[in-house]
Amino acid sequence: MLGILAAMSLEEKVGQLFTLTNRGTELSERTRRLVVERKVGGIFLDMDSLVDPEQVRTLTDELQQAAIGAGRGIPLFISADYVAGAGCKLQGGAVHFPKNKALGVSGDVNLAYESGRITAEESLAMGVNFNYSPVVDININPDNPVIGTHSFGEDPELVAELACSVISGYQDHGLIATAKHFPGHGDTNVDSHLALPVLSFQSERLENFELAPFRKAISAGVEAVMVGHIAVPAWDSSLRPASLSKEITTGWLRNKLGFPGLIVTDGLSMKGVTARYSLPDACILALEAGADILLATGKTPEEEDAMVEAVIKAVKTGRISIERIEESVTRILEAKQKYGLNREKMESKLLTDRGRYEANPHHEEVSLKLAKKAVTPIHGMKPIFTVDRDHTKEWCLLWDRQTELFRNQLCMDAGFAKEKRLESYKEVVEAMNSCGSAPLLISLTYNKLMNPEVLSEVNRMARERKNVILVHFGSNYDLRHLPDVPALLMYDRAPSLQQAAVDYLMGKELGI
Repeated sequence: MLGILAAMSLEEKVGQLFTLTNRGTELSERTRRLVVERKVGGIFLDMDSLVDPEQVRTLTDELQQAAIGAGRGIPLFISADYVAGAGCKLQGGAVHFPKNKALGVSGDVNLAYESGRITAEESLAMGVNFNYSPVVDININPDNPVIGTHSFGEDPELVAELACSVISGYQDHGLIATAKHFPGHGDTNVDSHLALPVLSFQSERLENFELAPFRKAISAGVEAVMVGHIAVPAWDSSLRPASLSKEITTGWLRNKLGFPGLIVTDGLSMKGVTARYSLPDACILALEAGADILLATGKTPEEEDAMVEAVIKAVKTGRISIERIEESVTRILEAKQKYGLNREKMESKLLTDRGRYEANPHHEEVSLKLAKKAVTPIHGMKPIFTVDRDHTKEWCLLWDRQTELFRNQLCMDAGFAKEKRLESYKEVVEAMNSCGSAPLLISLTYNKLMNPEVLSEVNRMARERKNVILVHFGSNYDLRHLPDVPALLMYDRAPSLQQAAVDYLMGKELGI
């Protein structure tokens, strides 16, 4: 495939640098134009492009057919954020693993590898060949609004060990892995989707702490590193996001850490960038900084065109050298060749691999093993329905609508005097007041940190009642505000975690 480089036009070379976002569940004319006319090198599948494995596979087949039928016939990187298994963004048909924090609590490197292997097999069966995972940020800031349970934990060695196991699981089975978010998003209290976080630490701390998992991931052979929109004044006093900073992207990641692979920007459409730069300017700055792949979401076709044209113009006017462009295109073509993304193999795959996608039940068993190892009882929590299951008929069950699986599984074994579905955890205080003096079993979930005022009021009521227990499918940091509540900490609401919580409450065997 590398022989193609010399024959490629400037427009074709620039196109390979872009991974733009698909819209909708089918191949639209807008996306087809990006692939056929703009010759983009990659397509990102966001939530609105992901329904189930069959739909994703149909979409990716059509995307690849469009790519290999146009111009040089270079297949696409088709990427997704499958950070908790290929099923985490789908409505079934693939495994939704517990998030990294639960995996970190399990501490099991073999299960980490298996989760990577299964994710790779299921992703590739759908035609997704590039995963923006794993998160290798070390989350030590309880107020971090975005990383949280996406991180393996607070210990740099544990984070590095489990991340490398997941990376090996992906890449040993043909799925490109991405360590993110360089140089580390864990000790921040700003969401880069909304504003620009600043890592205000000295260089020694950054080298010894934030960079530790990235250093190990690079040694383990990770193919891609995603650079975050994070300012690091110790390394770049201009406060440019790392994704647009040559001092950080090239100076640290490429040169000092010696990373030879693909450097991917975090989404350039995030406000950590767009609050200060236009998208065309951001694309140019990211390439000047040393990025290979520009990940972006254009609101309109005109905005997508403007990004691509800005880079072409920067080369024609001499702002960016053609050598700089070819350096990145070479890395992209080498990675595509390595992972079988060439016209011959892709045509063969599209012709022969037409069987129906089938979920593997043994994959779910791995997820449940992991979930059971993550179960964490705190504040004196014990299995409560082990001796006399009729005892549950005294209880009131309050459950968040997103823990319906937990509720349904629990009610197969137990009955409750009263139950109420909550649309949000924020309704829990009012619901507790409606249950009289009955003992309460509460099941709550939320993707981010819960409101501490709500939790403090729950804690006050629980302290007075002395008959409240909580199953918490959320951040362990929420439990800072619930010191008087016996709780089962589950970290997130993956289906296997909901099943493991039921097994614990009912006193079923939790050993592996």
